[in-house]
Amino acid sequence: MLEQLRGRNLSHVGCTIGLTAGLFFGLIAALVIINLVSAPSATNLATAAWLGLTFVLGVTGYWAGGRLSRRLWGTGRSDSAPE
Repeated sequence: MLEQLRGRNLSHVGCTIGLTAGLFFGLIAALVIINLVSAPSATNLATAAWLGLTFVLGVTGYWAGGRLSRRLWGTGRSDSAPE
């Protein structure tokens, strides 16, 4: 399976996974905030939590995918196939 990914940058895959997780967990956090906070600013707090988690997990996934790519393939590898 890793041979199919050899030479590819996994940052974009990590970003997609991070954004998906951020949207999911951000929605859960927003629902919890809306149910627990009875202040008029609950909607603002819920929106900030949703956007914050989406952004943070997306960036974390992008960073982790890049680190994983460098770890698996090395930084000095060329994209051309060996002869």
